[in-house]
Amino acid sequence: MASSPAAPSDPERQVVQRWQDSAGHWQRLLERQPPASRAITNPAIEQAVLAKSPRTVLDVGCGEGWLSRSLASQGIEMTGVDAVAPLLSTARKHDPYSHYLCLEYDDLPGPLEGSQFDVAVCNFALFGDQSVHRLVASLLTLLPANGHLLIQTLHPLSACQGDYREGWRDSQWQGLDHESHTMGEAPPWYFRPLSSWIALLQKHGRLVTMDEPMDPQTRQPLSVLFHVTPATQQDRNNA
Repeated sequence: MASSPAAPSDPERQVVQRWQDSAGHWQRLLERQPPASRAITNPAIEQAVLAKSPRTVLDVGCGEGWLSRSLASQGIEMTGVDAVAPLLSTARKHDPYSHYLCLEYDDLPGPLEGSQFDVAVCNFALFGDQSVHRLVASLLTLLPANGHLLIQTLHPLSACQGDYREGWRDSQWQGLDHESHTMGEAPPWYFRPLSSWIALLQKHGRLVTMDEPMDPQTRQPLSVLFHVTPATQQDRNNA
């Protein structure tokens, strides 16, 4: 029997550490040559949020803050959270009016305990295994009964690279920085088949809908966008 992809040592910690180490490279790459897929996936997540007509939004894994800035410019009260301080510094620099917190996912809800947000959003920000389970459970406690958790991630069909088994994967940065140096080690990430994503979300909440933004040229899905609400008592009784 074939073995699952090998897991790196302590991959959950490596995710955060390598993002911290590569934050500057990542920002220069975005300035120089943003991923072409963003022309499809950025509007997809923004429109999904706006369709909920929220007053308050929690942007988890906000990075350099593009989504928070865009939504704030439309009158939405934004709170951004990220574990990578250099990315948050960029977010604060370009948007001094929104509220940004430097927190690792396992530290949530932390200072946000007791807060309520109409929408929580994770846009290409979930890389771990058990940390993602804990985060989803935590975020759903910050939503009212009619709130929404929106998660956009790489579509498993396009991200599997020919191996659809669940497990940890190594990755490589695409492109060079502005000094033509190769970028540092990319974070590991945990690959989930579509069925595993659905099971995870149904375990902690209620999966309402699922969108698959598509590349109009290749006609292949670029991402999957999950719409999740807190579980009702009837959902729990039926579990």
